[in-house]
Amino acid sequence: MAFNPVDYVKTAYQNSPWVVISVAFHVVLGAAVVVFTFKDSGTKEEVPPVEVSQRVEAPPVVEQPPEEIERKAVPKNEEAEIVDFTEEYVPTEIKDEDLHLKRGDPTAAENLPPGATGGTSIGVGIAPGHYGTGVPSTFASRRAGPGGKGRGGGAVQATEAAVLEGMKWLIRHQQEDGGWSAENLISKCSEKGPKCVKPDEVYNKNHDEGLTALSLLCFLGAGYDNTSKQNIVDDAMGKRYYIGQVIKNGLTNLKDKQNEEGSFTSPRAFMYNEALAALVFSEAYGMTSSRAWKDPAQKAINFLVNSQKPNPSNSTGLWGWRYASKQDIIDRRDRGELDQNAFESEMRDADTSVTTWVVMALKSASLSGLDVPQETMDGALSFIDYVSLKDGRVGYLSPDGAGQALGGHNDHFQYHTSVMSALGMLTRTFVSHDIDDPKLEAGAKLLVKDLPEITKDKLSIDYYYWYYGSLALNQFDGPESPRKSQTYWNQWNERMKECVLQLQDKNTDADVCTRGGWLTPDRWTYSGSPIYCTAINVLTLEVYYRYGNAFTGHESKKKGPSSDTRKKDGKTDPKPADPAKEDGKGN
Repeated sequence: MAFNPVDYVKTAYQNSPWVVISVAFHVVLGAAVVVFTFKDSGTKEEVPPVEVSQRVEAPPVVEQPPEEIERKAVPKNEEAEIVDFTEEYVPTEIKDEDLHLKRGDPTAAENLPPGATGGTSIGVGIAPGHYGTGVPSTFASRRAGPGGKGRGGGAVQATEAAVLEGMKWLIRHQQEDGGWSAENLISKCSEKGPKCVKPDEVYNKNHDEGLTALSLLCFLGAGYDNTSKQNIVDDAMGKRYYIGQVIKNGLTNLKDKQNEEGSFTSPRAFMYNEALAALVFSEAYGMTSSRAWKDPAQKAINFLVNSQKPNPSNSTGLWGWRYASKQDIIDRRDRGELDQNAFESEMRDADTSVTTWVVMALKSASLSGLDVPQETMDGALSFIDYVSLKDGRVGYLSPDGAGQALGGHNDHFQYHTSVMSALGMLTRTFVSHDIDDPKLEAGAKLLVKDLPEITKDKLSIDYYYWYYGSLALNQFDGPESPRKSQTYWNQWNERMKECVLQLQDKNTDADVCTRGGWLTPDRWTYSGSPIYCTAINVLTLEVYYRYGNAFTGHESKKKGPSSDTRKKDGKTDPKPADPAKEDGKGN
C-alpha cells in the first residue's frame, strides 16, 4: 500500500496529539529562523512570511471512568431460560484489548484469580457440579447448570434482574463500618422520597451480625467475592460501587467482631448469628482459598461444633442446637443463674430452625476443606429424626409439635406448618444424601399443598418458608436432581417466582433508596427489618445456581434405628428424662 502522508499525520494526531502539535510548532519556529537568517545574510530571494492563522488547541484530557459492569434490564420474554449469567459491559478505551474474551462475566475462567476453580458459590453437590468453566469443583457456577438446557425450572431474566436490584439495595444500605444494621438502617435511607422503614420503627442491634452475614451471602451467591474487580452502578442513586470492596468491608466487619472462642455476638453468643457468620466465612474461604478467611471460618466452625447439645438419651451421642451455646449454659450454671433442673433442661433444648442453619454452615465448611467431625453431622440428623413423623410433618422442638402453629411475635400472620418439613428435608438432604428417604417425598407433598401466595391482607407472606421450601424442593426434584419428574419443584417454582418478584419495590424515581428492596414485612421481619426481607429473597432467587445437587454422585447414607432410640407412633423417640415441649414462642 502506498504511503499517504495525510493519513499518517491524521493517525499520529489521534494517537499522540501533543507530539504532533510540538513538532508543528518547532517546524514553524524553524522556518521563521531560516527566513530571518537568509534575510540577514543578504540573500536576494524573498521568502514570503509564514502566518499562523489559528492556534491549534489540544483536546482536553478526559479521565476515563473505570470498567462498568451492569446486568441487562428485564426483557419482555421473562420465561426465556438463562444459560449464561450475562453482564452488560460498558467498555472504555483499553489498549490491546482482546475482543475474543467474554466480557462482563466475572465467572469466566479468564477473569478469575490464579488458582481459582471457576466456582462462584459454595455447592453442596460434588464434581462435576455446574458447567461453566469446565473445571470439576464442589462449588456451583453462577451459570445455570444442566437444568437450563431443556429441563426448565431454572433462572429467568426476570429473576436475575431482581437479584441485581436487590444487591444494589443492600449496597446502598451498608453501614460505613462494613456491616448491615436494622437499628441504623434509616440512617442510610435517601433524604428524598419514602424511607425503607417507618421513622418510629424500633429495632435493635442483637441481630446485626446475622444480618451482615445474610447480606454478604447474597453477593457470594451471585458469583462475587472480595477479589472481584467489577463494579455495580446504582442507577437509582447515581453511584458506582466496587463490589469486591463491599464484600471485603463486610467480611472485615465480622472478622473484627470474632472473639477467641470463635463466636461473633457480644456479650454472649446467639446461635442464629453464629451459624450465619460461620456459613459466610466458609463460603468466602471456599471461593478464594484465602487464609484471611480460613482462620475465622475454622474458628467459627469449631465454635458451632463445641456448642452442640448432647443427646439426652445417650451420654456419648450428640443432638441439635438452639439459641444458646453449650458453654454459655455451663457458665450460667457456674454463676448460679441456673439450678440443676434448669441446667439439664437447657442442655437438651434444641430446635429445627437453628439446627438446620448450623448444618448448612457445617456442610459448606466441609466442602471448603475445613475440619468438620462426622459425628457432629450425625448428631444433627439424630435430632431431626426425633422431631420428624412418617407423614412428613416435623416439629419445632419435639415431635409433639409437628403440624402445630407456633405463637410469638407477629403471630397474627398465617403460620405455615410445612416450613419445618422443608427444614427437615434440607438437613436430611445435606447429611444423608438419600434420595429414596420416604420422609423427603412425604415432606414435598406437604409443601406443594401450601404453595406461596399473597393474600389480600398479605398475612400469608412468609419469606423464610419460601426460602427453605425453594432450597428443599430444588434439591429433591429440581433440574439437577436424579429424579426426572420435577413434579414438586415446577409447581413450587412458578408460584414462588410470581410472589417474590411481585413484592420487590420497583420505584423508578431518581435518588429514592427503596428500589430493589423487599419492604413488605412477613412473620419474621420484626427482628431483621427490610434487610432480612431483601437478603432472604435474593437468596431465594439464587436457588437455581447457588447450590449443586447433593444427591448427584453421592452414595446414599442410609441409617437404621440407633441403639439409643426406639420407634413409637411413627416417630423416633429418644425419651429424654424431661422431653422438650413447645414453648409457644418458636421465634
